[in-house]
Amino acid sequence: MSVLFVIALCLAGIAALILPYYCMLTYRGKTQKTLILKMILSSTFAISAILAVFSVKARGAYAYIMLAGFLVSVAGDYLLGKSERMRVFVAGSCCFAAAHILYIIALSLASRTILSGQIRWFNGMEAGIYIALVSAVLLIALLRRPPFHKLFIPMFAYYFILCLMVTKAFGLGIRLVGDFPSMIMLPIGAAFFLCSDYMLGMMRFKMHARNVPFKTFCTASYFAAQTLMALSLFTIVSL
Repeated sequence: MSVLFVIALCLAGIAALILPYYCMLTYRGKTQKTLILKMILSSTFAISAILAVFSVKARGAYAYIMLAGFLVSVAGDYLLGKSERMRVFVAGSCCFAAAHILYIIALSLASRTILSGQIRWFNGMEAGIYIALVSAVLLIALLRRPPFHKLFIPMFAYYFILCLMVTKAFGLGIRLVGDFPSMIMLPIGAAFFLCSDYMLGMMRFKMHARNVPFKTFCTASYFAAQTLMALSLFTIVSL
């Protein structure tokens, strides 16, 4: 276990200690204090990703692309933590869509590099995972019967991108977890990301009440997602 990985684990521990207090404050409303706390939380996974990328001397382009995704996510966190206004929400969501696209590119490149190009970009297993995820998102939306909103089409486009990111994370993680158990952090983190974003969408578009347990789990699962994915990067860059 490298010193840099231990530092990243310490950062994850710091985030875990701050998170309950942040959740308590943010439920009452967004303030300058909640924004500062959110950026501290975001900086923990961003710094972990930076440490992961520079934990090895030889690193592929996918490492830098993955890191760019984490940094763009920090920008999205700033926007979503700054204001409840719709245009700010849209801008923040665009940052996360861009981050997911960067993750997709990075994970695809990592798969080809680590597995020596022995697999197709999108194989049968990943197609099955993607279809299942998209179907689940659509089914839950139909069951919840959300009120009409002009952002529904962009919202679903975002979720289709998110589902693809989760699929690529599962695809790489499943192939490598047998030899590298720590890779389980990648698919678990991606699954937490899907869960968090879907819960955020349900609250934003009035499909679920904004109550304490629901919002707390949404927030906690988001930071768990980013932290686990950042920690998994230590394994990915070393292969």
